[in-house]
Amino acid sequence: MAHIEQFPLDQARPEPRVLLVEGQNDKHVVWQLCRRFPEAPDFLIRDRDNLEQLLESIGAELAAPGLLTLGIMVDADTDPAARWDAVFHRLSAAGLALPRVPQSGGTVIATPGQPRAGVWIMPDNAASGELEDFVARMIPPQDPVWPRAQEYIDRIPQSDRKFSQNKLTRAQVHAWLATREQPRQMGSAIHARDLQTNGPLCQTFVHWLQRLFG
Repeated sequence: MAHIEQFPLDQARPEPRVLLVEGQNDKHVVWQLCRRFPEAPDFLIRDRDNLEQLLESIGAELAAPGLLTLGIMVDADTDPAARWDAVFHRLSAAGLALPRVPQSGGTVIATPGQPRAGVWIMPDNAASGELEDFVARMIPPQDPVWPRAQEYIDRIPQSDRKFSQNKLTRAQVHAWLATREQPRQMGSAIHARDLQTNGPLCQTFVHWLQRLFG
C-alpha cells in the first residue's frame, strides 16, 4: 500500500520505491486513490512542494542509497511537450535512456545499471492541464451539481476573475467540491466516494503505478 512521508525530508530514511509529486493535493489524491485499490503496490509518496524543487531533486533522488524505483508525477500545465523535456533532460543527465515522447499509458523506463524510473504528466500524458483536469474526469457522469458548478464559474465576468483561463477547470472542480456534505479536498472526496475510480483514465493511472512499482 502506498504511504506518505510523515517526517522532514532532511531526516528521511532510505526508501526503495519513491514517487515524487509537486504538492500536498497531488500526494493525497494518489494516496487515497491507492487505498481504493488493494492490489496497488507499496511505495512512498514524497511531496516536493513545487515543480522547481521536484525537478531539482531528481538527480539526488536517483543517487540515493538503496533506491530501486523512482516515479515522477508533474502537471502538463499549458505545454505538455515542455514539461516532458524538463523531466527528460534531468533523467537523461543521470544516465537513463528515455523515449523522445511520453508513452500514452504512462512512461516506464528500465535502463541497465540504473533504478527503474517512470513519468506521468497530468492529466493524461498528452493534453495540457493539471491534477484538477484528472480529477474532473472522476466526477460521476450523471452528477447533477457538476454542470451547475461549471456554469457558476463560467458566468463570472472576466473582469472579476482572479484566475487565468488555463485554470478554469481548477476553479470548476473546487466549486464542485464546495457543495459536498462537508467541503473536501480532492483526496478526501475520493475517500468519501464522491469521485469515481472506475473510469478509463483513473484505471490507466493505477495500471501505470502497478507497472512501475509492482
